[in-house]
Amino acid sequence: MGRPKEFDSETVLEAATNCFWSDGIVRTSISSLVDAMKIQRSSFYNSFGSREGILATVLDRYLESSPLHDLMKGGATGEDQQPDLVLVDLIMDFSHFLADKGRGRGCLIFNGLSELNTEDLQSYELFQDQYANLTAGLSRLIERIRKEGSGSSDMGSLSLHHVLTILIGLAHYSKLDPTENRLATIGLDQLSGLSPHFAKLIDREVRSRSSSEGLLMQA
Repeated sequence: MGRPKEFDSETVLEAATNCFWSDGIVRTSISSLVDAMKIQRSSFYNSFGSREGILATVLDRYLESSPLHDLMKGGATGEDQQPDLVLVDLIMDFSHFLADKGRGRGCLIFNGLSELNTEDLQSYELFQDQYANLTAGLSRLIERIRKEGSGSSDMGSLSLHHVLTILIGLAHYSKLDPTENRLATIGLDQLSGLSPHFAKLIDREVRSRSSSEGLLMQA
């Protein structure tokens, strides 16, 4: 007869995620995790092995619910869509995610990247690996945008650093104001400023539709 399950995995992982997210990566200890998860220390070690073990599990679980997931895991990035529209949708979906899941706590990935340094060893490496996945995914998307828009004279300037600045800025601004409409407006305004092409695209595909539905307000 198998050993009975000691806890519900989803419940304890949600508690661990909230612990890392609310308290910060560095300040979250095994003791605080065990208390938040409401499990025995022995169960913690048997199931996750270490603080870094559960942090890796938490990050993977967190990313599965994030609009950044496909980009970071090397999956499809809207291959059947215009790549410029994929980027617009990414900003809107990320704004929704920050408002719905973050609730004033920002983004767990970007929080960790801002908080950790090389002295944090394994935790730092976990977040740097995720950052490398994100930059690789965004680079692939931007390359598609450049190739498919190569004949356009109004594409303007678009780089990996531009897009990262928009996403990181939204994540940090959401700690001050986690309102989805406000975040989406800021992100799309920044993207519009990169080129006439994106300005026209957003006016045509996003603002006219959203304003009629009351979803997106002007800044």
